[in-house]
Amino acid sequence: MAARKSPFRDDVLRGKVALVTGISVISFKIAVQLARHGAHVAMMGRRREVLDKAVAVLRSHGLPAVGFQGDVRKQEDAARVLASTVEHFGKLDILVNGAAGNFLASPEDLTPKGFRTVLDIDTVGTYTMCYEALKYLKKGGPGKGPSTGGLIINISATLHYTAAWYQIHVSAAKAGVDSITRSLALEWGTDYEIRVNGIAPGPIGGTPGMRKLAPDEMGKGKREMMPLFKLGETRDIAMAALYLASDAGKYVNGTTLVVDGGLWLSHPRHVPKEEVKELSKVVEKKVRASGVGVPSSKL
Repeated sequence: MAARKSPFRDDVLRGKVALVTGISVISFKIAVQLARHGAHVAMMGRRREVLDKAVAVLRSHGLPAVGFQGDVRKQEDAARVLASTVEHFGKLDILVNGAAGNFLASPEDLTPKGFRTVLDIDTVGTYTMCYEALKYLKKGGPGKGPSTGGLIINISATLHYTAAWYQIHVSAAKAGVDSITRSLALEWGTDYEIRVNGIAPGPIGGTPGMRKLAPDEMGKGKREMMPLFKLGETRDIAMAALYLASDAGKYVNGTTLVVDGGLWLSHPRHVPKEEVKELSKVVEKKVRASGVGVPSSKL
């Protein structure tokens, strides 16, 4: 099937270099669309086999891509991958922080270690990547940086805008990500002409998040509960990233763009806790067995 025509020019990001962390379905789709619109793309992930597959898929379609293995929780990995990206492509213009962790857990069952793990990946990992990227993104920085400051896009969520069952760890982590976005937009926008924005996806079809957090067994009739009566697509998130990265978004700074069809405006759904606990075990087994996370060869 032919790819849908993009609302953006094919060369809208020509000459730009982007680093995308986390090779989830959404992060991969963002990387694809950045590359399709002219950017040279580096990807960072912990699992070598998934990273290699993602790079191979982009290259098979003639898109410039490279992969670097690393963990956003480790400052030395962040520094190494950013330096390798600049060494490979000559500069850095765009950083997309997409690495994240999630699972279902009630507060009674979630240990502080489990809580901390998600914050370390989502919140601390996001800040660590931003911190190490500053010298490459700021105006006049090393690595032949852009004439004006670069762009950071932090992938957030909508869970913490109200509240969500069994997601206290992710809600706390993403609230921190939103705060990082606003604070860096103020400080680095003023000092270095770096724009910092976020994207908060709602329920996106075909993602591990949907299979884990709202599988068919628990989500019957979920489309009828949504303002637009449908799930979002990974392409919707990628198009939001393109908007922020393109000249169309050049005056947007410090904003987290919600892409959820208006779902966050409604109330969270109550599901009996024991039902979710048992279901989560089944879902985790299915996800592991299916090899979810390996990018498809289809773009």
